Amino acid sequence: MGNLFGTFNIAQTGLQAAQVQLEVAGHNIANVNREGFSRQRAELTFLEPTSRSYGLVGGGVRIQDVSRIRDEFLDIVFREQNPGLSFTEVRATYFNRMEDLFQEPGENGFGTRLSFFFDALNDFANNVEELPVRQSVITEAQSLTSLLNQLAQNIQALRTNANEEVINIVPEINSLSERIAALNQNIADAELGGAKANDVRDERDLLLDQLSGLINISFRERDNGEVDVFIAGDVVVGGSEFREMAAVRDPTLDPVRLDLVAVRFVDNDQDVDIRDGELAGALAIRDESLVLLADDIDMIAATIIEQVNRIHANGNGLDNLSGAITGTNAVNDSTNTLDAAGLPFDVTPGTFDVVVYDAANVPTTTTITITTASTLDSLVADLNGIPNFSASVTANNTISLSATAPSTFSFANDTSNVLTALGVNGLFTGTDALTMGINQDLLDNPRLITSGYSLDILETGDNSAALDMANLRTAQLLGNNSSTVNDFYESTIVRVGVDARANTDTLQVQQAFVDDFNRRRQEVSGVSIDEEVTNMLQYQRAYEASARVITTVDRMLDALLAMGA
Repeated sequence: MGNLFGTFNIAQTGLQAAQVQLEVAGHNIANVNREGFSRQRAELTFLEPTSRSYGLVGGGVRIQDVSRIRDEFLDIVFREQNPGLSFTEVRATYFNRMEDLFQEPGENGFGTRLSFFFDALNDFANNVEELPVRQSVITEAQSLTSLLNQLAQNIQALRTNANEEVINIVPEINSLSERIAALNQNIADAELGGAKANDVRDERDLLLDQLSGLINISFRERDNGEVDVFIAGDVVVGGSEFREMAAVRDPTLDPVRLDLVAVRFVDNDQDVDIRDGELAGALAIRDESLVLLADDIDMIAATIIEQVNRIHANGNGLDNLSGAITGTNAVNDSTNTLDAAGLPFDVTPGTFDVVVYDAANVPTTTTITITTASTLDSLVADLNGIPNFSASVTANNTISLSATAPSTFSFANDTSNVLTALGVNGLFTGTDALTMGINQDLLDNPRLITSGYSLDILETGDNSAALDMANLRTAQLLGNNSSTVNDFYESTIVRVGVDARANTDTLQVQQAFVDDFNRRRQEVSGVSIDEEVTNMLQYQRAYEASARVITTVDRMLDALLAMGA
C-alpha cells in the first residue's frame, strides 16, 4: 500500500517543478528585448513510479532540462542568405554615389560641358581671327578638363572609401572570430555535465549572424558544443582557436594605387577566398565597378585629347611657334623604339613635316620619317639635321624643340601620330581624365590655337583645322568606331543606371528572403509577453495546487496521529 509520505514527496516535486518553470518564464520576460535571445523552456519528465499490488503509482515530476527553443535549419538558411543581402547593400550605397557623380541631366554635367566645348569650336571655325572667340575655346576647354579632372578624382575618392571599408571590416571579422572561439571554450566547459549553456549559445549565435553579414561562412558543431567556422573551406575558427586576417597593401592590384589592400591570413599569408558579404561588396565596388567606370571616363578623356591634338599639332594659328617648346609626354627610355617606349598614344610608321619660317615668313619644309626602328634619340638626331632648328631630350625624357631666332616653326601632315604621342603642340595636355589639362603656351597666347593648315602665315582666315576639330562632335571615335564621344558617355551613364537598378532589384529580393527567414526564427525563438504571462498563471496555479496537496496530506497525518493517541 501507499503511504502519505509518498504523496507528500510527489507534491514537493510539483512545487519544485512549478518554481523552476516560473524562474524560466521570468528569465524569458527579462530578456525579451535582448538581441539574439532565444526563449527557454523547462522540460519536465516523470519520476520512476512505485510498484503496488494494484499497479504502478507515479512518483511525481522532475526537471529534465532547460532548453532553448530554436530551429537550427532556419539559422543555417539565414546565414546563407545574409551575406548576399550585405553584399548588395554595400553596392547599393556606392551605386547611389556613382550616379550622383555625373550630375545628369544638368548644366554642370559632362554632356552639357562637352556640348559647350564643341559649340565654342564651331564658333571658332566661323571666326578664327577673333581673339574673344579663341579665348572662349580656351575657357570651355578648361571647363571640360576641370569637370573630367573632378570626375576622375571623385571616382578615385570612392575607391579610397571602398578600400578603407575593406581595411575596417577585417578587424571586425577578427574580433567576431576571436569572441566566437572564446565562447566555444565557455560552452564546452559549461556543458561537461550534460546541461546546455543556453545564454552563451545565444551570444555565439548572434556573433555568427553578425559574421555572416561580413563574409561568406559555413559552420559545423562538434559533439562537445563547440563550432568550427569556415570561409570557403578554410578554417577561421577551430574550437577555441581562431585565425587572424590582415589587410595587406598589394601593389599588384593597381600599379598607380599603392594604397589598395588584399585580405590574407596572417599565419600563412594566403589570400582569403572572399565570395560574399560586406567585404566582398566593398572589394567588388573597388576592383570592378569603379575600375570599369574610371576606364570609361579615361577612355573618353584620352580620345578627346588624342583626336583634338592630332589636328591641332598639324596646323597654324595666327602666330607661328617660336622659342622652345617641350613635349608633355615622356618615354620610358630614349633608346627604346617609339612604339615600345611607354607613350600614351600609338606611334606608327609614317612621316611628318617640320616647317621653318625665316624672318620674312618664307617657309622651308623638311619631311621626317618614322619607322618601326625609330627611337626618341634617333628622332632628335633627324630633327637636328634641319637648318635653323634644334631638338633635344630633356632630363624627364620628353622632347624639346626650338628654332633659331628670328626663325619660327610649325608642323604638318603627321601620318605617324608621333607629335600627338609625344605631346607636341597640342591643345590638351595629359593622357587621361585625371591628368588632362590645357597647353600653357595657349593659355599664355590664344593666337597660337591652331585654326588652319595653310603654310602661308598671312592666310589667317584659313579655318580648315578649326572645322576638323568642330566636326569631332559627330565623329564615331569610340566603341570600335561605332559611337561618338557623347554617345559613349551616355552609354556609360546608362550602364551605371542599369547596374544600379539590377542591384536594387537583387537587394529587394535578398531583403525579402532575409526578413522572411528572420521572421520565422522570431516566431520560433522570440519571446511573447502574452504567452509568458499566461504560462506564469498556469505555473502559479500548479504551484498552489501542489501546496494544497501538501496541506491536505499534513491534515491527514495529523488525523492519523490523533487516532494513535
